[in-house]
Amino acid sequence: MYPNNDSYRWYLVDGEARQYLPRKENKIAEDLALKKYYQLKKNALLEKRENIMKRQCESYDDNEKLHKFLNNEGYIQLIGHLLSGDSFAEKSKSVWANEEYRNNPKYPEQLTNLGSSGNYLRSKSEVFIDMALTQHGVPFRYECELVIDNHIFYPDFTIFNPANGEIIYWEHFGMMDDEDYARNAFSKLKLFYNHGLIPGENLIMTFETKSKPFTYFDAEATLKQLKM
Repeated sequence: MYPNNDSYRWYLVDGEARQYLPRKENKIAEDLALKKYYQLKKNALLEKRENIMKRQCESYDDNEKLHKFLNNEGYIQLIGHLLSGDSFAEKSKSVWANEEYRNNPKYPEQLTNLGSSGNYLRSKSEVFIDMALTQHGVPFRYECELVIDNHIFYPDFTIFNPANGEIIYWEHFGMMDDEDYARNAFSKLKLFYNHGLIPGENLIMTFETKSKPFTYFDAEATLKQLKM
C-alpha cells in the first residue's frame, strides 16, 4: 500500500517482486487486507492470552510453586527416593490440605447446611458437591479467597487436583432463573475468563433453576469429567 494523493495504490508483494494492482483487481487487495487483519487479530488474541497466563503464573504463591515442583516427573526421578512413605503427589496434596486459608467472612448466618467434610455450607446443592468431593478423596477448600485485579472473590470450591497439582475452581450458580442473579453470574464469568480461568480447563461451572434443581448425581457426573 502506497499513498497516492487522497487515495492509495495497492501492490502485491512477493519477496523482492512488486506487482501493481489496478482498480479492476481491487477485490484481490481487499482479500489480502482482510487476511492481514485476521492474522493481526489472531496474533493480538494470542498475545493477550499469553499475557494473561504470565500474570497468572507470576501471581502463584510459593505453595503453588511447591505443588508444581512436587509433581514434576524429573524431580521425582532425582530425589523421590529421599522422601519416605508417600509419593510426591501425596506429599503435595498433604501440604495443600493442611494449609490455612482465608475464607468468606460474609453472612456466616447462612452457613446452615453441614457437609460430609464437616464444613457448614450455604445450600443443599453445595452439600452435594461437598459430598462428592469428600467421598472421592479430592482435597478442596470452601469459599477460599481469590484476588483478581484487586477484586476479592470466594469461589464455592477450590480444588487441588492430585493427579497434576493444578488448582481448579468450581462455581455453582443456583438461581439462574433470576434475571439479576444471572446477569451478575455472567459478569463474574467474563472477569474470570479474562484472567485465565477457562471453563473446561481450570474452571468448573454447574447451574440450576427452580424447575431443574441440582442433585448429588449431577455433582458426581461433573466430578467424573475431571482427570484425577
